[in-house]
Amino acid sequence: MTSQVFVDDILHAFESEGNLHLVLGIVNGNELRTSVATLILPSNRASAFTDCLLEAIKVLLAPVDTTATKIVLEAPKHKAEYLGQGIRLPK
Repeated sequence: MTSQVFVDDILHAFESEGNLHLVLGIVNGNELRTSVATLILPSNRASAFTDCLLEAIKVLLAPVDTTATKIVLEAPKHKAEYLGQGIRLPK
């Protein structure tokens, strides 16, 4: 199956049963977020995938400052999750 889906935000990220789940979405002009796809990667391949993705972004796009938009939540006895702004790519 091959299809193209436009996304501009990572709405939620979590690990479950050895897989990394990235819930991807879009943000409209009113800052409302809509989930449109979930990318599921085996945890043992997620690092290689992100390394390739970062390299592609470095080659194709101007540098993006993501440090100000990352929010890591860590509740007691729960795994860390990433919720919120995600990576913004310039148009």
